[in-house]
Amino acid sequence: MRGPPAAVTPGGEGGEGGKLGVLGAVLASSSGRTALESVLVVILVFGLAGLASDRFLSNVRQIRATALTIELANLRSAVNFYAALKGNLPKNLKELLRARVILPKRGIKGDRFTLEIAGGLVESMNVDSGGYPLDPFGNRYSYDPATGMVRSTTPGYGSW
Repeated sequence: MRGPPAAVTPGGEGGEGGKLGVLGAVLASSSGRTALESVLVVILVFGLAGLASDRFLSNVRQIRATALTIELANLRSAVNFYAALKGNLPKNLKELLRARVILPKRGIKGDRFTLEIAGGLVESMNVDSGGYPLDPFGNRYSYDPATGMVRSTTPGYGSW
């Protein structure tokens, strides 16, 4: 009967080089990638992907926060402009989004004409199914009709 086969090494079959064992033979093989190299490449790729995705998600949140600042300023200005034109605050943000502005104006020669602003006080905002504006995080804005204050309902941004 034959015994177990000896490990094959680049130095020959069995003999002195056979003491490396199967793992040594795999690591020392010169044909293609070894299992260890493949595992290291996979670990490296996943590590880099993890770093990139973390950085990407951080940038997305920062961009949304910047957009929130701009949208809050626009909504607050629109509420003030609405109040100046109509003499009262809008009942809700849906009314503010639907409002159209028509301003009387006089020409250079004193001719009276009407200037209509194309669109409304607030343009191009995402709205929910009820017609209320959504912040960049996908949450409704909070509006106090007594004070005209507009706030975000996204956790962590309510005090902006």
